[in-house]
Amino acid sequence: MIEYIPIKRKYPPTVEAKEATWGDISTILLDIIERFNVPSKVALEFGVATGHSISALSNYFGRVIGIDTFREDITDVNPHRDSKFYETLYILRNFNNIQLIQTRYEDFITAPFLDWYNLIHVDLIHNYDMTFQCGDWSLQHSGIVLFHDTMSFPEVMRAVTDLSIKYECEFYNYPDKNGLGILIR
Repeated sequence: MIEYIPIKRKYPPTVEAKEATWGDISTILLDIIERFNVPSKVALEFGVATGHSISALSNYFGRVIGIDTFREDITDVNPHRDSKFYETLYILRNFNNIQLIQTRYEDFITAPFLDWYNLIHVDLIHNYDMTFQCGDWSLQHSGIVLFHDTMSFPEVMRAVTDLSIKYECEFYNYPDKNGLGILIR
């Protein structure tokens, strides 16, 4: 693992301000995109929450697809109970290139919209199995995958480390704001 040190920082022109955990990570997105020559057609995000990270990504990609159950209780089988889907849809109403899909990541990866994404961001339930399974699929469908919370959840760091070994990826980690793992194939 190599510590990711941004060369430059730039706030995206338009970002949803309601954010608690991503902090200044949005300021390094352009640096990541330019450093690793990431094309700007389509990004995919697993774990949208209130929309800060997906709104930041929308500044750099023509289309951004967000996958989330929009529920706090992941064991709830009713997909609309306590859903934050419409609240998040409203928050992101001015971001015309964002498409939100209310589903579990496990269901999405069995029938993806596209075969290839220019960048994938994973910020799901922070355990080993979910992070590894989603990351494993993501590394088969993108040349760069970002993982939030590598520093605040040891199981996320362990999953990202194991994925970097499995796919022989370059593994960078930005240690600030709970950590952002960056795997490059």
